[in-house]
Amino acid sequence: MSDNLLGEYKELYAARARKFEGNPKYSNSFQAEKNLSDAMQSCSQLEEFKGKIGNKNEMCAVALVKDECLIEKAFFEKHKEEIRKLAAERILARIHEFDNSMDLVSAVIEEYNKNSIEISMDESHRQLMYDWKMVDLLEVYENAEVPDKYKQQMLESAQEFRESCLRSVESLEKNNDAWQTGWRLNPDLILEYRHKRLLPYKDEHITEQLLKYKSIVNR
Repeated sequence: MSDNLLGEYKELYAARARKFEGNPKYSNSFQAEKNLSDAMQSCSQLEEFKGKIGNKNEMCAVALVKDECLIEKAFFEKHKEEIRKLAAERILARIHEFDNSMDLVSAVIEEYNKNSIEISMDESHRQLMYDWKMVDLLEVYENAEVPDKYKQQMLESAQEFRESCLRSVESLEKNNDAWQTGWRLNPDLILEYRHKRLLPYKDEHITEQLLKYKSIVNR
């Protein structure tokens, strides 16, 4: 019975290694799982494994995190997501520090929580997207050719649109300051690919609208 159990364990660990074999995206996981499997295969009795396993099982977890962060980093770089890739980058920069899964899990949670805030702060610079129509309306109402008796009313409406844009920025900066002290809207970031790709307009139209918006919100 003991020999049969040993054989089953050997097959289990061999299967774990085969799961990643030949997959270049999981080369670190394959090597870590193979090291663990080799330790098991070298045992003539199951009890020997206790003295041979060391932290090999823990290093399998470390290797898997490394591989998955490499995959994530490559994906975000392909799509020019400069902020979303930061968590994976920072974990990869520290991955050599870890030899147990508990410390690694804590670090991973910390980095992704930090990156979540970074992403929120970055995407807040998209405010022009939400105020796009307001900018258009402001321009229309300021420049509309109407009878004199309606002119003042049109200008008052334009001023309301202007103040609405300003209130939005004020509210946004106040809210984000709680997450990142001193956060300030930078409308120019809308021109970076990760933001601009969401706008269904030509580059020249975006640039034109951006200049109008910056003059409205004093940025």
